[in-house]
Amino acid sequence: MTNPLTRMPFLIYTAVTAAAIAGLMLWGDEPLMRLLRPERNTPTVEFFAAITDFANGVLWYSVALTGLAVAVTRYRSQQLPLSAAAFTARKRAWIFMIVAMATSGIIGVALKFVIGRDRPRFLFEDGGASFHPFRLNTGDSTFPSGHAQSICSAMLALALIYPPLRPVFLVTAALIAASRVIIGAHYASDVLGGIWLAVAAVLYWRYRFEANGQKLDLTLVRAQTPGT
Repeated sequence: MTNPLTRMPFLIYTAVTAAAIAGLMLWGDEPLMRLLRPERNTPTVEFFAAITDFANGVLWYSVALTGLAVAVTRYRSQQLPLSAAAFTARKRAWIFMIVAMATSGIIGVALKFVIGRDRPRFLFEDGGASFHPFRLNTGDSTFPSGHAQSICSAMLALALIYPPLRPVFLVTAALIAASRVIIGAHYASDVLGGIWLAVAAVLYWRYRFEANGQKLDLTLVRAQTPGT
């Protein structure tokens, strides 16, 4: 199995994303933000404001850690024991999710620090937005979107772990990532950058975790209980 980050589909996706980000930064981000500004008190924006914090990484790290804790507890349990194979599969899946989220998150923070692009609010507070490379206060930096990176890495990981729910996970990722632009927290290019980071991290760690031929798909591994 070759590294997916070196394959042509991902390289094309990267090139298209880079071109889109550059185009939006130059010509699209600020006009779109000004266009959306008058809509901020509408029911649609209020809906997206209500769901946007579901991108908080703490929530999805908690989901993964809970899944890991449940697997450990069941493996040691006398009532609902897991087979060694089922336990190993669950442990690998949840660690994969944690590692993919953490990798993309760390790189995202580093990029915010290096690039230092002003958040959209500066556009309306100061009449313009610019770049401040190596700004220590990454909370004022907008590229890439940490929320988009967080929700997309979590949802893409879950889509691999539980494929039957893949449409739900992907729709959730799309809605919450889009919410960052709709509520005025990020530019569209920031969200594209966050999504790219999530895709790259999930593809890379899937490649590493499945290198031995064992899939991350937990529906392929049935929990073993006494009598089955």
